[in-house]
Amino acid sequence: MNKTYKLEKIFTLALFLVSLLILAGFMPIGFGALTGVAESALREAGADSVSVGGVSVALWTGVRVKNLEAYKRISANEDYRVYAPRVDISCNLLRMGIAAIASGDLFTPGRDMFREVYEKPLELLGDLSSQMMSLRPFRKVTLHGAGISFTNKSGPWISAGGMSASVSSKGKSLDGKVNVTEASVPSLAKIKNFSIRLQAENGRLDLAQGSGSVFGGKFYAELSLDLNNLQILSGSTTIKGLDLDKFTVGTGFSPGSVSGKLNLEAQVEPGPADFDSIRAKGSAVVTELTAVEIALQRTPAVSQVSRDLRTLLFSEVKSDFHLAGGRVNFDEITGTGEVMSFRSTGWIDFEGRMRQNLVGEFSENFTKRLPRLIRNSLEPTEEGGGRFKCGISGTFHRPRVEIDRSMYDRAVGGFFRDLFK
Repeated sequence: MNKTYKLEKIFTLALFLVSLLILAGFMPIGFGALTGVAESALREAGADSVSVGGVSVALWTGVRVKNLEAYKRISANEDYRVYAPRVDISCNLLRMGIAAIASGDLFTPGRDMFREVYEKPLELLGDLSSQMMSLRPFRKVTLHGAGISFTNKSGPWISAGGMSASVSSKGKSLDGKVNVTEASVPSLAKIKNFSIRLQAENGRLDLAQGSGSVFGGKFYAELSLDLNNLQILSGSTTIKGLDLDKFTVGTGFSPGSVSGKLNLEAQVEPGPADFDSIRAKGSAVVTELTAVEIALQRTPAVSQVSRDLRTLLFSEVKSDFHLAGGRVNFDEITGTGEVMSFRSTGWIDFEGRMRQNLVGEFSENFTKRLPRLIRNSLEPTEEGGGRFKCGISGTFHRPRVEIDRSMYDRAVGGFFRDLFK
């Protein structure tokens, strides 16, 4: 009886200890030492400086990291910072550790992953996706309120804040969603409340159902990537109802003001997945465009024609375009207005540089009000107006207008004709 009683006590105690271990596996336990380990791992991965507020671990459910901040200097003129108030990694830690050892360590000594994020993000994304899909004990990663900001020689560059993400493992595939409260690219775009779904499987990453707000309009995007060969498979972008007044103010596009509504559609062509190699083609339409005192309208060449050109209205401006080599090339831009209509070919780039060859036509009523010397320089049109040609180069803030030589020849000829009448 006594032996049976002792055996029952030992069995009960053993069961109690096992129960405590199982329970502990689901309870987050903070370890000061793990914070140091996390910081060391991030520095080993390439961060120049890093701070982690705390790490808690539950053996059967995963890891929680709080208040992570990291800084990386790329060069004397380029750096970036990243922060995340909370990161949850749902997994079975014991099985994850065994699987990670068996599959090879992504964080190999000497590998500067923080530089790779900057210089070749898609290649790193492919590695991370493959690693996550190979770790069967991995279940889910959740990101809360994160942000990232890049700086270049000109100051703040690309930034994104209020980022949340949830990526789950489903067998040999990944499925998730990313939300961004606000993202900014100076002189180009400010996108708000952007969200996109992602799925990775068999070396392919699909980013679908992307949508957000951009300067009062709506923005939609989709992209498919081959992560093995780092190739774009397909993609599309649509912008509806972008407010050009908000765009001008928000990006510092040019002095003066521009208003109107922009609608744009573009298809991304298959090719290498790096920015300078991206190719796309599409079309854009601006309705009710008004330009007042922008830099182009303040140039001496325009002012010499008429100060009335400092305010221009166009019922519609439209163009087909293609993106290649970091430039947007316009097959032909056409604009229709009461005072002036035009067509133009050329290009602009993302630094604000441009080169356009423009042919414009002034209306009959406007042409009649011009000084005689200016009227003589214009080529008469069938509608009774005047046609002119010019080249536009420089930047949006400092444009140059070069009048076609034929206009000077007509002006001189007209002057002598009037002189000897």
